[in-house]
Amino acid sequence: MQHYCNKVRSFLFIIAILSLGFVNAQTYKGVVQEVDNPKNKIPFAKIYLVDLETTILADSAGYWQVDEVPKGVNHLIVSASGYKTAHLDLDFIPNVLLEVELPVAHHHLDKVIISNNGLLHRESITNVESHQLSELNKIPAPTLGDALVNIPGVYQTGIGVGVSKPLIRGLSGSRVVTYLNTLRIQNQQWGSDHGMSMTSLGIGSVEVIKGPASLLYGADALGGVLYFVDEPYAEQNSISGFVQSNFHHNSLGTANQAGIRYSKNSFRINVYGGYENFADYETPNGKQVLNSRFKQSSAKLALGFTKKKWVFNLRYNFYDGRIGLPGHTHDSVPDVTSFLTDNQSRKNNVPAMKIQNHFTSVENKFFLGKHEIYLTLGNTNNLLKEFEEKFTIPEFVVNLNNTLYNAKWRVKLTDHIDVITGSQGMLQINKNGEKANEILIPDAEVLDVGGYALVLGEFDKWRVQFGGRYDNRSVKTMVSGFNESYQGVNYAAGFARIGKKSTVRFNLSSGFRAPTSSELLSDGVHHGSFRYEIGQPGLTTEKAIQIDASYGIHLEDLEIIINPFYNRMTDYIYIQQKDSMINQFQVFEYTQADFAQLYGADMGFHYHPHRAHWLHIESSFSLLFAEDQTKAPIPLTPPARINSQLSFEIHMHRKFKLTNVVLQHLYYFAQNRTGSLETSTPDYHIIHLALNMKVDFDNPLFLSFGVRNLLNEQYIPHLSGLKNLGIPNPGFNIFGSIRYEFNRKNK
Repeated sequence: MQHYCNKVRSFLFIIAILSLGFVNAQTYKGVVQEVDNPKNKIPFAKIYLVDLETTILADSAGYWQVDEVPKGVNHLIVSASGYKTAHLDLDFIPNVLLEVELPVAHHHLDKVIISNNGLLHRESITNVESHQLSELNKIPAPTLGDALVNIPGVYQTGIGVGVSKPLIRGLSGSRVVTYLNTLRIQNQQWGSDHGMSMTSLGIGSVEVIKGPASLLYGADALGGVLYFVDEPYAEQNSISGFVQSNFHHNSLGTANQAGIRYSKNSFRINVYGGYENFADYETPNGKQVLNSRFKQSSAKLALGFTKKKWVFNLRYNFYDGRIGLPGHTHDSVPDVTSFLTDNQSRKNNVPAMKIQNHFTSVENKFFLGKHEIYLTLGNTNNLLKEFEEKFTIPEFVVNLNNTLYNAKWRVKLTDHIDVITGSQGMLQINKNGEKANEILIPDAEVLDVGGYALVLGEFDKWRVQFGGRYDNRSVKTMVSGFNESYQGVNYAAGFARIGKKSTVRFNLSSGFRAPTSSELLSDGVHHGSFRYEIGQPGLTTEKAIQIDASYGIHLEDLEIIINPFYNRMTDYIYIQQKDSMINQFQVFEYTQADFAQLYGADMGFHYHPHRAHWLHIESSFSLLFAEDQTKAPIPLTPPARINSQLSFEIHMHRKFKLTNVVLQHLYYFAQNRTGSLETSTPDYHIIHLALNMKVDFDNPLFLSFGVRNLLNEQYIPHLSGLKNLGIPNPGFNIFGSIRYEFNRKNK
């Protein structure tokens, strides 16, 4: 099998290399001007060519020029201070001045509720939310997971601060697919204690698809997709960089990052490095949670090259972390006081996880008039060690190596109809370490192959879409002789009407997820979760059908969105606590329900009044119900949540200025609809406050200070892995952040 996959990868690589001899790329010129008064040119507007990943800066008269652009339609994002951002698909024509017109914006509405212009949206009419990470971090969050919960319908599970897993509309783990640019990330996400395998280093934005998205993103995307996008390369022929440091007093945590971006003609490179170190966090009653400490290092390299009709990117991400596992006990009736201490520490301790990741991808894009070809070859390697009682000898060692490809061909049949066809596949080899004391999952090999076709139509204000997909997954163990294949056929169809003041969307999509090797074959102690897990070899594939609708109102100073959904799943796989113990560990067994349904709505508004340009009021409401075939609640369903934010924009004409003050209020409703052996959770409030400042030098300095959990609220999230032990989340936390940036043109 390995030999066969190597042949396939070599064949695809040869095709990519042989496709480089394209010519006829030319130089194009354009101008940015006002819609209502074209004579007013807009100086220093920023033009970002999405497909080419190139940023151009207009001159003082509003004119710009770009070289090495393939003939045909290009997607542009054009922005300038004081004007509304434009997302355009322009057909570049030689010797014709391209006129881009921007409307004046007397205010700015942040699209925090829904985005019509994300990268994923070009191929989907579902609700794709696009968020700049800087917007999610207006109140700086300790971790990437804490920032993501500002997105409606997105929650996090985990244990303490160091372990965070995203949860979309009640589904997480193997049901949420994570992409970093065009590379699918695998990191043993089946485990409740296995968090996201990346930090915020070099991440520019995140886009979220809620609900089944298997058509474009493969098997497993039943709950949705998290699509992280790196920061763009530097503006053409320039060099820029930053140094940033954050501090959180509650855990004496420091997070330091630095990066530099360089662009010269057709060559671009980004380099980043970061280090974080957090001690045990403090609860509202002044006690520290023993062993909630963590430290992690990360590095990132992106190298890009554009030549005629070819765009090339080489990306590499490295992560190394040691994550403490709080709440470890073998007691049948644990006492919460045994997990709390008066002495805060950051020294290495046990139990802990040691994680090391290497993510590598090679991306190629070819633009051939009406045809676009995308090809990504990648490899992810995740080495996980779990230590229980000894510092040097792990109880559990597993290495997941995943080699994958992602190929896509997009053709413009007519001015209104596009067709996309593609294929994705991956070969996962999961092996236990030779020095591990215990084995939870046997050595296994998983092979995925899938193909899809999608038709997109755009007719004035209407957009339609329909398509289908076929997947096959083979799971084979190296020792026990288990060898099964799982097939899935999926579809998606929908329409959208996008007007100036309102948007209507309706989408029907299906999803498919084959059981993981952990669900099928587990038989042992999972030390990170402190439980004995038993798999079921007879599990069948999960299937889902979601109906998703939305209605948005977009007025001059008000934006409202209502997004109800219904997700019906058959053969739903879940892990259930049993009334038994093995070797002093609580037994949990994977099982399957005939039927499960998840339904609810995300709603929100953003108000920015004419008479108070300095004020932004925004709020979102997320509601979810999850039930099995008997109408009994499914365990670990997140409670309803209201997330409200007041932002006061301040305009000061001086070097040192206060730019804005942000006040956030989070209200989590009580969760009384609980599963078997699951306890309820009371409601609680959390308030955060931040003051953001800027020292306006030629190379600016950005400062941020504030408090998280301002009222020192004592609360335990319903999804916390420490809930049954009675261990609360962090209390009052003063934070500070400083960031220095520079940007200059190359000679």
